[in-house]
Parts: sequence; C-alpha cells; structure tokens
Amino acid sequence: MKTNGSQDLQFYISEFRSEECQCGRTKQPRRSFCYGCYSSLPAAKQKALFQGFGQGYEEAYDDALEWLN
Repeated sequence: MKTNGSQDLQFYISEFRSEECQCGRTKQPRRSFCYGCYSSLPAAKQKALFQGFGQGYEEAYDDALEWLN
C-alpha cells in the first residue's frame, strides 16, 4: 500500500521495477503489469501508462489497477 510524499514515488518505482505483477504472476521489470493484465486494459489505459513518473504515471497506474480489480 502506498503512503504520502516521496514515499509515494518510491512505491511506484518499486512496483515498476519488480518482477511480480499485482495479480501475482511474473512480469518483466520496467513494465507496469504482466502481459495478461496489460492486454486486458482498454487502449486508453494502456497508453496512459507510458507517461513519466511525476507526469501522470502514478494516476494512470492507480486507474489501471482499479480497473483490473
């Protein structure tokens, strides 16, 4: 679970670099989700995940995570 301030950014970077998707499957580091989760997202949500940290990525990740769950 994420926290406030710079720890928020650390949460997103850690998730981005990890090898485990939010669903528990393996994913490539530097990818937001595994192939199955990513491909099930609508195109607009997929595209939004290519924004940089501090430039909308965090909101896009949260939005995608909410949609997946």
